[in-house]
Amino acid sequence: MLTKINNPRLMLTSVAASLLLLGCTATPVATDGVKSLAQLETVDSNTVNIKPDPSLPPLPIEKTGKIEVLPAKYPESWMFVDEVSFQSQFGGKMIILDVAEPKQSKLIKGTADKNLVGNFANSKTRPEFYILESFHERGSRGPRIDLLVIYDKVTLSPIKEIVLTHTRLTALPRRDSMTLSADEKFLYIANFSPAASFTVFDLDSREVVDTIGTPGCVLPFPTGERSITSICSNGSLLTTVLDNNGKKASQHRVAPFFDTDKTPIFERPSYIDGIGYFPSFAGEMHEIDLSNEVAQYKGKWSLISEEERTAGWRPGGMTLSDSDEQGLLYIIMNEAGFDGSQTHGGNQIWVFDVKSRTRIAKFDAPNWAVSVAVTRGKKPLVVVTNGEMNLDIIDPITGKFIRTLSDFGNVTPIVLFKAY
Repeated sequence: MLTKINNPRLMLTSVAASLLLLGCTATPVATDGVKSLAQLETVDSNTVNIKPDPSLPPLPIEKTGKIEVLPAKYPESWMFVDEVSFQSQFGGKMIILDVAEPKQSKLIKGTADKNLVGNFANSKTRPEFYILESFHERGSRGPRIDLLVIYDKVTLSPIKEIVLTHTRLTALPRRDSMTLSADEKFLYIANFSPAASFTVFDLDSREVVDTIGTPGCVLPFPTGERSITSICSNGSLLTTVLDNNGKKASQHRVAPFFDTDKTPIFERPSYIDGIGYFPSFAGEMHEIDLSNEVAQYKGKWSLISEEERTAGWRPGGMTLSDSDEQGLLYIIMNEAGFDGSQTHGGNQIWVFDVKSRTRIAKFDAPNWAVSVAVTRGKKPLVVVTNGEMNLDIIDPITGKFIRTLSDFGNVTPIVLFKAY
């Protein structure tokens, strides 16, 4: 059998590759400064015939059907990276990354698709994670479908897909757009159509239980065993108490504690021992007790001194804070903050002991900080999404910069989640 290739000089690389696949010998011959190949028979100036060499052994048969799996319990240094692909909003994914892995080839442990700015939630006790994504019938237009996909965390295979009928919240990625109850029986899904509500999904029966309206209040912050607290446009909170079946039992208002125009806050808290820590744009920290059936406001304290406030220090970022398992809170701070700089990020990371309400450390973000996350374990690593949308790894004990992670499929890795 002969293979026909036009323009042999331009296609020399393809010819060489074909020779390897077909089992042909090759001997370099100088012709007009270009290396030719033995057993290439020139028919005319534009055609070359390749003759296979039957004396060479066949290529070994490649084994198929081998499927790699991940451990049932993820190591402490693994994290879920929410790669939202924000420029196009299509082709987003969750990337499972070992941020302590020194070899680039072993950095990525797996991926799962997450289309059209999808939402993500991660279970601590169940062998699965959850992605809520959307599709339009004709790509970027046409009828829309919202799908909740349950993934096996070991094989990364979809276990089940559920079509949801209420319009999910589609916004910049955040850790609280989809959350789990304390016992992880229920999954709570934020909706915004633009009417605000949340959907209760039973993870045992794999069925939608109910969708509960929260007029003027958004996001499902888990509260107590069977409650959800939402933040409201007038500066208050709304706690929805569920019964054991996931149905609404009662709703309770918590008095306003901030002014949305004068003293706005970030709706992106960090949690330590049942307390939600909500920073304000100007540098105050509000504490909300979410450990009981109904949320309770516990007061506020300042992240900055008066001297630092005068100098312009403010918190800022897309996902601007996180906590470690020792009860410390990490937050991005900007020394040149102003009204309107709340999403700009900052040049330092400050570490707070929330029990004493004092700062115990601070260190520079070497390439700016847009978002921050902290790994699990007694010796955590700080992971910063920097200004170039790469990840900077920092030792929080010494404040020493370790390395930058890039080229792992990252475009806009705005949010990171601990992996369990």
